[in-house]
Amino acid sequence: SIIAYLQKNGYPEIALHFVRDDTARFELALECGNMDIALETAKAIDTPAYWNKFSQEALRRGHIQMVELAYQRTKAYDKLSFLYSITGNTEKLVKMQKIAIMRNDLQSRLQNSLFIGDVEDRVRVLQESGQHALAYLTAKSHGLVEEAESIRAGAGVEEADITSADVAGGSKLLLPTTPVISSTELDWPQLHVSKGIFDGKFNFGDKGAGPHPGKSRVADLATAAVDGDDAAGAWDIDEGENMGVDDEEGFGGAGADEVDLLGDEAEAGAEGGWGIDDDGELDAEIAAEATAAAAAGFVAPQPGISELEVWSRNSTLAVDQIAAGNFEQAMRLLRDQVGIASFDALKPAFMEIYTSSRSVLTTAPFATPSRIPLRRNPAESTEASQYFPAKIYSLSSSLEQLQQGYRATTAAKFEDGLVLFKRLLLSLIFVSVDTAEDANEIKQLLQICREYILGITIELERASVAKEEATEENSVRLVELAAFFTHCQLRADHEKLSLRAAMNTAYKHKCFKAAGEFAQRLLDLVPTPQIADKARKMITICDRQSRDNLAINYDARNPFVICAASHTPIHRGEPAVNCPYCQAAYKPKHNGELCRVCTVAKIGAKATGLRSLASAN
Repeated sequence: SIIAYLQKNGYPEIALHFVRDDTARFELALECGNMDIALETAKAIDTPAYWNKFSQEALRRGHIQMVELAYQRTKAYDKLSFLYSITGNTEKLVKMQKIAIMRNDLQSRLQNSLFIGDVEDRVRVLQESGQHALAYLTAKSHGLVEEAESIRAGAGVEEADITSADVAGGSKLLLPTTPVISSTELDWPQLHVSKGIFDGKFNFGDKGAGPHPGKSRVADLATAAVDGDDAAGAWDIDEGENMGVDDEEGFGGAGADEVDLLGDEAEAGAEGGWGIDDDGELDAEIAAEATAAAAAGFVAPQPGISELEVWSRNSTLAVDQIAAGNFEQAMRLLRDQVGIASFDALKPAFMEIYTSSRSVLTTAPFATPSRIPLRRNPAESTEASQYFPAKIYSLSSSLEQLQQGYRATTAAKFEDGLVLFKRLLLSLIFVSVDTAEDANEIKQLLQICREYILGITIELERASVAKEEATEENSVRLVELAAFFTHCQLRADHEKLSLRAAMNTAYKHKCFKAAGEFAQRLLDLVPTPQIADKARKMITICDRQSRDNLAINYDARNPFVICAASHTPIHRGEPAVNCPYCQAAYKPKHNGELCRVCTVAKIGAKATGLRSLASAN
């Protein structure tokens, strides 16, 4: 009843130690996965049905050597051959071929010859089985010309009488694949578990352990000191002296058939007079206590921590959380740090970081590929606290993208330049560096991208307005946009180009005062002599006029920043809101909208600032 109780309540591994019947132990061992005891009992029972059941469970659990033993005991030669084939054990396949020859089993010989690629033996098997046509075709298709001619001559067939013996185009020979991994240790790795209290001296299921029927524990203790016979001399006992006790009668001459007064029959008859009832609840209580004791003694193995989880624990950078697959945590960090409100534009970067931070290793043709995490510093990371994912976006690659943006701007390919600078601006979110100097360079790159994106969008708007109808309003807007473009913090050569364009635009629309100011700023940048001469002539002409015929909203002497949405000035002292990521300035009416420069952050959102320094974690 105790065994049934334990098995019913999900403790077959405990019930296993109380059972002595081999059949019951076999079933319980398979149920709880104790393949060692299952193998022991299968050997004791030694019947094909139990070996087949054992082989199926062993194969399911990855005990390849046990499966091999079970197939050998049941003489399942076809299963053995297939097992050796899928495990790449060609040496034992050759032995199976020899066994098939000794057994004169043509079917097994043909099967093994296919597994090991023995074409000659395959031809012999077909010939011995009377399949001369197949033997001839097999020999000819594999280039065994002499064997093919011998088979044809033995069959008494002329070569001219053979039709359709040519190999079809595009056909391939039926040959086995070469094993990629050849190893005798093919058992799957097993977890080691600590032994419970029933796995030691309390293993009652073992035939040599625990109490024995018909023998009390006192009797065990009494018979345990067998070495006491050697102490007869010390007790002054003469072993040759007759003590007058007959061996057959024992003490008092009682016979062997006499009933023991404290035996089972006397004890059973006295239970009623003593008021002892057979209570089944006691058995259940004892079983419950045994179950609790077993649970307390059993220590399950602790699951290991994956490297992706280690990455997530070691770093608070959003890029490392993405590499670890913790997208929600990464999005939360970006919202808190730089106020990201729309992740649509960042999705390609998320997927690129996630997929590029691990490699895929194909082990076997039909096995699931293994995914190997790629570390940032594999040579230096000796402890788990130093594990970080490989860098996908770096400072050096960001500098290369910056050069590409500069070249596109110099060539006046403003659409291409805008795409390059926006891509660089978004990638800076995921760049991690190791020093404070590199972190400052990331901030400088962010400012450069913001200024170039703002300046290029202003220039693209100016080109769009220039294509419209020439009205006074459009003329004013053209001069204003050209002037605003010169106030973007660009590289010196690009600033010179913007000042030359603004100077010509202002002079064309008779804004002489503004044109003269642009010419003077151009001279301050020390251009080439030819351009400097043009600037001086422009100053001379504009000084004579010294006025603007159009009422433009531009005053170089009054400091201002440019609204990235309306492309209008926000003078010092006027209210303004900023993008928490790129710090682009906006008028208050744009608060809560998406930034026009980075397209991902919410204007006016509170943020702690971009974190890119990995050592600050």
